Amino acid sequence: MMTLRIDEAAKRATNLQHRLWNGERAIKALTWLKQPDLIKHAELRIVSQWGASHDGNKAALEYLNIELAKAMEKIVGDATRQAQRDMDNYLGRQAEHD
Repeated sequence: MMTLRIDEAAKRATNLQHRLWNGERAIKALTWLKQPDLIKHAELRIVSQWGASHDGNKAALEYLNIELAKAMEKIVGDATRQAQRDMDNYLGRQAEHD
């Protein structure tokens, strides 16, 4: 039986830490996305880091957010499914890589 070298063990440990962090992040997101009445109570908006000093920025954001509100249910559904896949991917296969 071969013994792992320290550098290989450290690399594997780092990879597992990243997977665990990503899995925990997906769990937190999934928990938040599955709140009852999320769409009714959450205000999801596009915001600009560009600042309101640029002509048309505020008006454009208003139009974008109107369209976002129309599609919010699909976006939340897609995000929930992606968070579930990420959680399964990062945490569900962990035993295979140990």
